[in-house]
Amino acid sequence: MGKNLKFVINGNSFEAGISKVDRDKVYGFVEEVVTDRDGNICTTGNLLDDGQTIVLSGATSFKTVDDSFAELDKKALKTVYLDGTEAKLIPSSYDGDIDLQVAEMDDLFNLEVTAVYQCTWADTSAKSSMLELLKDGSLFRFVFNYRADYEGADAILLGSHEEVFVLTGRILEFEYLSNEVMLPIEEPAEVTAEDDGSMDFGML
Repeated sequence: MGKNLKFVINGNSFEAGISKVDRDKVYGFVEEVVTDRDGNICTTGNLLDDGQTIVLSGATSFKTVDDSFAELDKKALKTVYLDGTEAKLIPSSYDGDIDLQVAEMDDLFNLEVTAVYQCTWADTSAKSSMLELLKDGSLFRFVFNYRADYEGADAILLGSHEEVFVLTGRILEFEYLSNEVMLPIEEPAEVTAEDDGSMDFGML
């Protein structure tokens, strides 16, 4: 049995495992098999720029090199933020308590979902208590990291049909235009010289 997550809210803790909801198992899937005229299964490949060299799948890989094109060890690399400061490693969610925060419905609507997990409970009373907290559409949010990484995923905890689910992904932030009505810009009135009745001799 896998490790459990430990959710903490209002001084109470609830331990639960999570099992990924596989879309293929829910909706099924279609597998396309390509064969040649003799019925042999074809494999994918890439055609190089010379137009004649074919590289089969699995024959290429990514390497990290320095300015002299010498290969670098991944352990020698350092992760930094955009401002150049050293990135902090976020521990796995399995390595400590998860403090649940109250979430709004907009958080759920703005979540770009990448994975769905169903909670599994060894203690049915803990499940009932969590469902009680999640009744009437209540939501909780937290940062989820399956393993230690430099960037955690946004996660929403919700209840549905007497089950508890965790949705992970990224909460998108949208910028909206203001609906304030701008006052029209008034152009300055044209100033005209008053006719004083005098004669300009330069006009003769």
